[in-house]
This record gives sequence, C-alpha cells and structure tokens, in this order.
Amino acid sequence: MHFSTDEEPRCKRCGDCCRKGGPALHLQDLPLIQDGTIPLSAIVTLRKGERAYDQPGQSVDMLDSEILKIKGRDAAWTCTFFSPAGNTCGIYETRPAECEILFCRDIEPLKAMYDKDRLARADLLPEGHPLLDLIAEHDGKCDPARMEALAKAAREGDREAGQALKEMVVFDMEIRRLVPERTGMSPDMNEFLFGRPLRVLLAAMNIKTYETGGTIRFGFNK
Repeated sequence: MHFSTDEEPRCKRCGDCCRKGGPALHLQDLPLIQDGTIPLSAIVTLRKGERAYDQPGQSVDMLDSEILKIKGRDAAWTCTFFSPAGNTCGIYETRPAECEILFCRDIEPLKAMYDKDRLARADLLPEGHPLLDLIAEHDGKCDPARMEALAKAAREGDREAGQALKEMVVFDMEIRRLVPERTGMSPDMNEFLFGRPLRVLLAAMNIKTYETGGTIRFGFNK
C-alpha cells in the first residue's frame, strides 16, 4: 500500500496489498470464523506439499504445513472481501490479524507472525466430524508433492506415472463432485475441505487437463 508523506507514515488503504492476495489465518482469527464474519466457503486451504507464493519472502516455495487463506476473486488472488471499485474492505473493522499488522513500508511485523499459530482445517471442524476422515483420505491419495513428481515423470514420457497421475486427478474431481451432491453442502466449500483442485496445481506447471470421452487427458506445454 502507498503511504502518506506525513512525518508519521500511515497506510492510505490504496488496496495494493489486498490485490496481491488475502491473508493467511491464525488462531487469533478464530472468533471471526466462529461468528460467521469469515465463512468457511470464503477460505481456501493451501495443502502441505504444494507450491505457494510466500509474500514476506517473495518466493514460490513448497509448503511444509497447510495454510488457510482468504480466497481470491475475479480469477485472481485479489482478496474476496476487497472491493476494487472503491478500494474498500468488506470486513475492515473486524479484519484478520495479518491485515491489521501489514504495512507495506515495514513488513517486519508481518514476517514475525507469518508462520506462527496458523489455523488448520482440524481447528475448524469438530473432533470426530465425518469429513475429517475424508479429508485425510484425500490428502493421502492426492498428495501435492507426489502429484508434482508424477507430473514431471509423465512429461518425460513415463506412461505409468501418467496413468497414476490420471487416477489421482480423477479421484480429486470425483470427491469434489460427490461431497456437495451427497451432503447438500455448497460446492464453494470444496476449496476449504480439499484445497485447490489438482487441475489448478497442474496448470501452474503448464499442464492442462482435458475432459474428453468420459475420461481425462493431459496437455504438456513446455
């Protein structure tokens, strides 16, 4: 965000930070989820093993633990609560902890809290919730690090890797179809429950997924 030219710099709420992505969520943000300020349908899970942009480090790294993050909007990472028309935040008065502490001229406070006390899906679903077992099964069968390894091998012509990758993507697609269908939950919950679709992660590797003839195939772009 831009800052004023006053003697004491202050945020001018220009929206630049909001356009670069919504905040990760921490334990201190739990009340905002419990009271419905941030619904679960507005959260995306970045899962362990997938690659994601580290804002303080300004690099794309493989995650060593999951992160719950406010979803993007308009096919981008722009925070879903941000209104570009007026540079306004829909929950500004009750914004998450990272938003309160972030200041573009000094990101050291954000760096200090960035990987501390992060929320996980298990913190938001009651112990014994039937979907926790399904989440664990999905994480096991659709591990992002394994997906990346299979995708790299398939790109080099490994047919077995390509078949394993196909089975993984089909499982990921089916679980996202069946859970809303059988539970009555909104499909908007899928990204909280199961993270970003594998097709999205593959697209970041320049691999397109096509549905054709009742099956899928991959397009490997160099």
